[in-house]
Amino acid sequence: MKPERTIIIGAGIGGMALAAALARVGIPSLVLERAPQLGEVGSGLGVLPSAVRALETLNVSPALFANAAPFRRFFVCSRHGEELAEVDFSRVFRRIGWNGYVMHRAALHASLAACVDPETVRTGMSVTAIAQHNGMVQVHVAGESAPFSGDLVVGADGLNSITRAYVLNDGPPRYAGETIFRGIADVGLASPEISREILGIGQRAAYYDLGNGRCYWWATAPLPSGTAIPQEERRAFLLERFAGWPFGLPDLFARTAPESVLQNDIFDRPPARVWHRGRVGLVGDAAHPTTPNLGQGACMAIEDAVVLARSIVAGADIEAALTRFHHIRSRRTASIIRMSRIWGRVGLWRSALLVALRDGLFRYTPDRWFERAATDQYAYDPGSLATPGRA
Repeated sequence: MKPERTIIIGAGIGGMALAAALARVGIPSLVLERAPQLGEVGSGLGVLPSAVRALETLNVSPALFANAAPFRRFFVCSRHGEELAEVDFSRVFRRIGWNGYVMHRAALHASLAACVDPETVRTGMSVTAIAQHNGMVQVHVAGESAPFSGDLVVGADGLNSITRAYVLNDGPPRYAGETIFRGIADVGLASPEISREILGIGQRAAYYDLGNGRCYWWATAPLPSGTAIPQEERRAFLLERFAGWPFGLPDLFARTAPESVLQNDIFDRPPARVWHRGRVGLVGDAAHPTTPNLGQGACMAIEDAVVLARSIVAGADIEAALTRFHHIRSRRTASIIRMSRIWGRVGLWRSALLVALRDGLFRYTPDRWFERAATDQYAYDPGSLATPGRA
């Protein structure tokens, strides 16, 4: 039985993808967003083949991909400028049959929002409590005299999800031991087909062509959780920590507007054995937050949207649909959480012996092994959605 009204908490990438997916299968939804207006922070992200498949299923505008930069060649490099390993994404993607891109996060969000009726999205809605009784779910919002009611509620409200606190009550996320800085430099790369991740001693950085004469970069530092570098000092902090790093990295920092440099501590959670409580479920970072080392966080949220919508249509009842959704998605998401955390830990190594071992493993492992691992990860197919009235 399809829900008559689904309430989605959170209008980020996962929430808007789910609203678009539900609309595709004829299920009405209401999206409640805490922020006063829709939008995403100004950074880049990778959209890999599985997510590209899902986005095409959601009928996002082809202009999203036309204006993005394709992934082509990726190098893992040492702090001293040595290219240790290469993944030829062009070859991997040809094998899969779908492409991968780097794009502005705000562009992805806007494309998803364009697939959703704006009348079904309400901003400035800070959820304070969730309750269930008699087959209905009530969502209490600060400043609203009456709760919003639906027969299904899905939390797409991110890392510190209030919905997850209701469903699992499993405490705060775990700190990964490093903070990440991100920015976009108005720099056209000399070789835009090449992106790199550069491994140092306890810190690392990467850059990617973003298209249209821009470059997206990120850099990490092993700081105690909650260590906030003042906005006006972040660029100078990075220039000092990464002074002398190869491939023009410091120049990318220098050519980024100081007020646009973002900082966020990196967190994840261990894989959970369940993602729902009664008629309240979770998607995206609310369900399976991961460190960003594999670039799969937003991709998994988009995949979730398609799989959950299809599970709801196929399910005998709402709770069965949520159980089926977890069954389909839990192995993939758990694998990515674990692999991403391992990659981050390796990047935090500071021992000279361990760093030499790490660099040697990358240097002497055949590139085809990395391509095989990438193929296995990116070939995932989230499936399609049938529009109402079609088989």
